[in-house]
Amino acid sequence: MFRHFICALVLGAASTSLCAAPAAPAERFRLTPALLDRMEAVQAASQAIAHDSEDQDVDAQSVEELARELEADPRIRSLLAQHKITSTDYAAAVFAAVHAGTFLAMESAAHKKDRAAALASFTPEQRANIEVLRSRKK
Repeated sequence: MFRHFICALVLGAASTSLCAAPAAPAERFRLTPALLDRMEAVQAASQAIAHDSEDQDVDAQSVEELARELEADPRIRSLLAQHKITSTDYAAAVFAAVHAGTFLAMESAAHKKDRAAALASFTPEQRANIEVLRSRKK
């Protein structure tokens, strides 16, 4: 399931040029419920692409690298464009969602003091992203 989530996150590039504007640092990217909804729509639409393409592992270490990888596939660019998401925003959202999701996954195992210290070290955007993901838990 997690592999499909990551694959879907990777499968959503838009047609906006990467050279147009530098990416905001992932730790400053703010997730919204609307953006997460569009990302889920990309994931659902990307299932056909995922079955048609080779299973490639993405090893991007930055928003810029991931955005470049997304831009490299015209099917992905088209899919993201259909959902009005740029490759740079999608890549930044992936990193932001993974960060927030990791915190939520580890939250119950950490001591209260450690959780508070971790949250205090996060940017306001990272703390907001955690709350956005927390509110989407079902």
